[in-house]
Order: sequence, then C-alpha cells, then structure tokens
Amino acid sequence: MKNAWILNDLFIDPEARKQGIGEMLLHKAKDYAIKTGAKSISLSTAPDNFSAQRLYEKNGYERDSQFYHYELSLT
Repeated sequence: MKNAWILNDLFIDPEARKQGIGEMLLHKAKDYAIKTGAKSISLSTAPDNFSAQRLYEKNGYERDSQFYHYELSLT
C-alpha cells in the first residue's frame, strides 16, 4: 500500500497567470510525491474550468471517466 496525494485548491492569482507558475507548482507536487514514494496525485476542477483542464492534461493528468465524486458538507 502506498500514499496517494490529493492536491486541493491549486489557485494562481489572475495577475500571475500565463507565466508558467501553475505548471511549476504541478512539477513541485510531482517531485514531492515521487520523493515520498506516493503512487499517484489526484486533483479536481470545475467542469467549466477549461484552462485548468488543459494545464492538467498537458502535464500528464488523465480525466477519470469511471467515477463521480460525491461530497457531504457538514458545515
């Protein structure tokens, strides 16, 4: 059994976008996951956040077509 990291809230300030910062952060997350022996990194984004989807797919992330994500908010 290995760790699987979940990357929540990858947010780049609008004024800092399109400068490669998001890609750099994804690389740092991948480096950390490899360093700690994780088996995968999971992340999610809104269905209409096409720029994030392009960034993730460009960096090797694959969209899950087999499962839906559910959450129960308790606050």
